[in-house]
Amino acid sequence: MDESLNRFDRPWIDVARIYRRVCFLRLDGREADSARMERAEFADAVAAARLGVPSGTDLERALSQLMREEEERVANAVAFAEVVVPRLAERTPQAGAARAAPDARRGDRQAPRAAGGTIADFIDDMLVQERPSSR
Repeated sequence: MDESLNRFDRPWIDVARIYRRVCFLRLDGREADSARMERAEFADAVAAARLGVPSGTDLERALSQLMREEEERVANAVAFAEVVVPRLAERTPQAGAARAAPDARRGDRQAPRAAGGTIADFIDDMLVQERPSSR
């Protein structure tokens, strides 16, 4: 990224964070949602970040580079998760059992998740298991 821009200033952090969400939506096949976010939240974040850019900065080149880096970051995160999540599931058999059988003590009426649930589903299930029982 252009040296005159500080990637770790709050406005640029927001631009990168929102663009990562756009990338994840695209990977999930949610093109309409990603396009909507790109036109609204992302465009607003870029506009806010532009306010602090010194004159003479090649902003378009810097923004393109930031977007390429975030696309690569998302691709690497997904590739990593595709390897790690199944291995974690193998090592924590109770995670699979918790998804398959509702916990009667909590009055859990939620249907079990399909074996091919998303990474977010898997993480949510793990967090639920770690919470102490309220009863």
